[in-house]
Amino acid sequence: MRKINLPLILDTFFAAVCAFLLFFTAIRYYTRNAYIALAFAVCAALLFGCLSFLYISRKQNKKLLISRDEKQKKLLSLHLSLSTDEYVCELFEKCLRPEEGSSEIKGGKVYTDGRVYFFEFIMQPISEDAVAKVIKFRTDDKKIIFCNRISAEAAVLAESFLIEVKQIDEIYKLLEDNKLLPEKYVYEGAKKISVWKRVKARFSRRICAPLFWSGLALLALSYFTFFPIYYIVSGGIMLVASAVALVI
Repeated sequence: MRKINLPLILDTFFAAVCAFLLFFTAIRYYTRNAYIALAFAVCAALLFGCLSFLYISRKQNKKLLISRDEKQKKLLSLHLSLSTDEYVCELFEKCLRPEEGSSEIKGGKVYTDGRVYFFEFIMQPISEDAVAKVIKFRTDDKKIIFCNRISAEAAVLAESFLIEVKQIDEIYKLLEDNKLLPEKYVYEGAKKISVWKRVKARFSRRICAPLFWSGLALLALSYFTFFPIYYIVSGGIMLVASAVALVI
C-alpha cells in the first residue's frame, strides 16, 4: 500500500491557498466584482498548485534518492566495520581480481598485479597511526587503503607517501558496479527506537527558554488583540511544552 505523502499535499495546498487569496483580493479590489475575482483566483490556485506539486515532488524524489544512497553507505560502513577480516578480504578480492593476471589473499591484505590493498574499516575516521602502519609495511607494490573515512591529517600523510586512499563513497560504487553489495546488512536486524524515545529525546533543556519566552510573549499580546483566544491557546501550549521539556 502506497504511503500518503502528507508534506507534499500540505505544501501544495498551502501554495494554492496563497495564490487564491492573493489573486482574489487583488482582482476584487481593482474590478469590484467578486465573481470575476473568484474565477481568476480559482484558476490561479489550480495553476500554482500544479506547479508547486511538480516542483516539490521532483525535489523530494531527488532528496529521497540522495538520502537512500547515504543510508545504504552508512549501513555498508557499519557492515564492513563489524565483519571479519576474512569476509572483507574475500569480498574485495572478487571485485579487485584483474581480468588478466592473478590475485591472492595473504595476511589480511589482497594482492593483485603490482598492487596491495589494505583494509582499515572502523567506525571513526582512520588516524595517522593506521597510515603509518601501512607506510612501514615493506613492499614494492603500490599501496592502497580501503576505509570508511580518513582524517585530514592522515590523508595528507598518505598523500606524502604516495598511498592511495579509497573511502566509502568510492567503495560503495565499486561494489555496486560489480553487483557485490551485501544482500543483508549486519545492522538491519537491530532494534528500532520507539516513537516515545524519539519524542523524549527532542525535549531537552535547550528548548525550555525559547518556548517559555515565546509563550509568554503570546500571552502578553493577547491583551492587545481583537482575537485573544488564539494567542492564549498558543502561548499556553508553549508554556506547557517548556515545562514538560524541563521535567523530562
